[in-house]
Amino acid sequence: MINIFLAALETAEERRKFTEIYEEYHFQLENTAMKILAEQKDAEDAVQNAFIQIIRHFEKISVIPCEELPFWLISIVKNEALMILRKRKKLVPLEEWENIAYTTSEAIEYAELVELFTKLPDTYRTVLEMKYLFAYSDKEISIRLGISETAVSTRASRGRALLRNLAEKKGLYP
Repeated sequence: MINIFLAALETAEERRKFTEIYEEYHFQLENTAMKILAEQKDAEDAVQNAFIQIIRHFEKISVIPCEELPFWLISIVKNEALMILRKRKKLVPLEEWENIAYTTSEAIEYAELVELFTKLPDTYRTVLEMKYLFAYSDKEISIRLGISETAVSTRASRGRALLRNLAEKKGLYP
């Protein structure tokens, strides 16, 4: 798995530094994820997602003091583990699908809403999906997208306004 991560880095120095971090902290990050998730598969997913986030923000590694690096890494894996927990709570087991009743009008409204979402520009749609479909906080969205929390809030506000306008034009919103 480490080879996949290394392929995402540009220089030999970055790959060397990442390998050191991976080897030194992987076990600790997995233990942290296990304490939150209690399932090995989910913990491994959280750690892999954390390493992806670390690679996305690898330029920050050089400015983080050595003594703060473990805390930074652990906070990333905790966030990833909590996101997995949230997603797990939203999943409905296959056996319970028939118990979910949608009326025809609810299904039509849902389909129309999905269609409206697809008409939004990517910058707004991505933030709204993360915020309302995946229940990410503004902070989590800002970390995932690499933008400020203020930008997340602004994009969510503008996206909602655009969505409202599209719904009004379609006759779905008064």
